[in-house]
Amino acid sequence: MAMHDMNEDELFWRATMIPMIHKTPFKQTPKVAFMFLTKGAILLAPLWEKFFKGNEGLYSIYIHPNPSFNETVYDQSSIFYGRRIPSKNLEIFNLV
Repeated sequence: MAMHDMNEDELFWRATMIPMIHKTPFKQTPKVAFMFLTKGAILLAPLWEKFFKGNEGLYSIYIHPNPSFNETVYDQSSIFYGRRIPSKNLEIFNLV
């Protein structure tokens, strides 16, 4: 399950947006982002669940698995559920 349907250009545009206001009218809590680059399911997921427990709202989680990994391994109660971001196959050092 992907978190969004944006293509690379849309993601780049969103990442480079400059805020129009410098001070928000509400209190903003800083967050830390965690990106899991993995070939499949997250190793030691139960350990990570314990690591994040009690700190809800202070982090964002993104899972970037290999595009060939299509299994749904996390139930809806998991902190990893619905955190997958779209992946594309990548070829590096492909000499023609």
